[in-house]
Amino acid sequence: MNKMTTALLGLSTLLGISGCGAKQSNSQQTMNEDDGYTFVATLFCSMDGPNSSPAHYYLKNPDGTLYLDIHNEENDLTPDSLLDGKIFVYYWNVVSYAFFCKRPEAGKPIEVRVGDEWKTLESSAHIQIDSTGKFLQQYTYVPRGEEGERLPLDFYPNPKVAPGKKITLIQDSFGRGFFIRDVQGEWMKIQGIDYSACPDREGVIEEEEWAKVSKASEVNPSYWIHWREGSKILIYPNEFIHKYSV
Repeated sequence: MNKMTTALLGLSTLLGISGCGAKQSNSQQTMNEDDGYTFVATLFCSMDGPNSSPAHYYLKNPDGTLYLDIHNEENDLTPDSLLDGKIFVYYWNVVSYAFFCKRPEAGKPIEVRVGDEWKTLESSAHIQIDSTGKFLQQYTYVPRGEEGERLPLDFYPNPKVAPGKKITLIQDSFGRGFFIRDVQGEWMKIQGIDYSACPDREGVIEEEEWAKVSKASEVNPSYWIHWREGSKILIYPNEFIHKYSV
């Protein structure tokens, strides 16, 4: 994983929205059709290493005309009003943008979703392509709510086997948190975090420590939640917490 990815601190905007030179991970989603939500393209402001170069992206309309020039200014990707409320993720520390995208095809521009419209980006070494499941597994799902309140979404043991069977969970005094184990279309599989295995919940948990916590949590119940309905994201932005955030 790109070092910059592990240093990202969290989401400021979460909205219902490989080709040559782009890094691509194996898809962890089962989809019969590429609806434009199966992959995520992350645009970084620069690359790690002594020979790093600043990023410059040209976001274009389908007819080839320029929609937006995105570039590195003083090691930042400055937010633009044209993208406000229209992209999947903009990291508050101004390191990267992330767009839902279609499966990249070699030699062709990457098709990314901006609101309800499609735009194109030329492939670049500064762009990382992940399946949506792989991307979201960098996060934990921590639903908001006061102690004793019903958690905001319905929890299903297995919506394919028993679509009518759902469970209501109540917020506890500690605050429930869940690993994101899988994403299949509009459904997300989550599993409760065993916080007792966390060495220091107040500080940053390193990758090796997260692996131990994840292993200890495998005995906890798993659920499926409906995280997206078409282009509408059903989870609040502050309920996705990056694993390496402070």
